[in-house]
Amino acid sequence: MLRNAPDTALTGAEFARLMKAAGPWEPAPRIAVAVSGGADSLALALLAARWSRAMGGEAVALTVDHALRRGSGAEARGVGRILGPRGMRHRVLQWRGPKPGTGIQAAARAKRYELLGAWCRRHGILHLLVAHHLEDQAETLLLRLGRGSGVDGLAAMAAVSETGALRLVRPLLDVPQARLRALLERNRVSWIDDPSNRDRAHARVRMRNMLPDLAAE
Repeated sequence: MLRNAPDTALTGAEFARLMKAAGPWEPAPRIAVAVSGGADSLALALLAARWSRAMGGEAVALTVDHALRRGSGAEARGVGRILGPRGMRHRVLQWRGPKPGTGIQAAARAKRYELLGAWCRRHGILHLLVAHHLEDQAETLLLRLGRGSGVDGLAAMAAVSETGALRLVRPLLDVPQARLRALLERNRVSWIDDPSNRDRAHARVRMRNMLPDLAAE
């Protein structure tokens, strides 16, 4: 049972239980973690690094540089400067070539998973962790509802999805974002706030802004 008090940092023991539920895992598991540099993915990286070491394995952080705005490359490399001193290897994957003029968020998401999946396959890694949390789950449900999805379309994100030889693992779906930020604050880790996360031109941002009022109701 998770202690979902908003000011309580998620503990390593709680994360270990979440990871056990997302198994099975091979002995000494090698895993990759998608890390944007935002609070959620950095918290996941720290937790996954500790968990994998305790299991005799290793976690590698992967950051995709979409090259969509000035300074994104420096930000991507900055993730390594945060995680390296904490004993976690880090790699930057670049989206090269022309970018679409419309539907950029959807295209960036598709390219991100393409690059992450290709890196994992090349390096024989079977598990890719992503930091979707409780509020992300709620936003996804609202977006699907707004698009007129049927009952099947309104299903929540799965904790584990298999795409070919790669398992996409979302261990934090029951964890509020505040608990992840509390973990970073306790460990004195700063994070990057992507300005696109505040741009109300994007439907997900508008849904995110609605969540506090909906929760109150």
